[in-house]
Amino acid sequence: MRLYHGSYCKIKLIDLNFSRKYMDFGPGFYLTPNYRRAVMMANRSVDLRGEGMPEVNSFIFNRISCSKCVKIKEFKSNNWEWAEFVMKNRDKSAIVLYNHEYDIVIGPVADSRVDAEIRNYKQEAGENYLNPVNLKTLASRLRYAGESYIQYCFCTERSLNYLIRD
Repeated sequence: MRLYHGSYCKIKLIDLNFSRKYMDFGPGFYLTPNYRRAVMMANRSVDLRGEGMPEVNSFIFNRISCSKCVKIKEFKSNNWEWAEFVMKNRDKSAIVLYNHEYDIVIGPVADSRVDAEIRNYKQEAGENYLNPVNLKTLASRLRYAGESYIQYCFCTERSLNYLIRD
């Protein structure tokens, strides 16, 4: 499968030390199978940084080639489990950064208003914010407006061994 990473520059070497915290699936190297989405992200990256040129970096990923020691979590939809996972990874108020056990996480992109939605949801739900019934409400609020996109997050050095530059 071909995956794309939109950036302000050509990626020569993936360095997870440059990963941003508080992303949907935690720190990692994010890619998408949707070329148009990668172009949008490349343009956004240039706009946010105020430098560089939009660049779509292409990689090949063969999930079947992953050894059994590679832990992969795939969310097939924007369900309550996905919403809880996104909320934990994006929680800037946590004393300790949430650290999940997965090498690769695959699933839907959350809406760009994630932080505000999570904050409002936690205020409304109170102590019951981890209740699956309540999390279904959060999941519906975090769905990406318009066309939905899938993202692949390569979270560990081990996972990067299964990405081949195209």
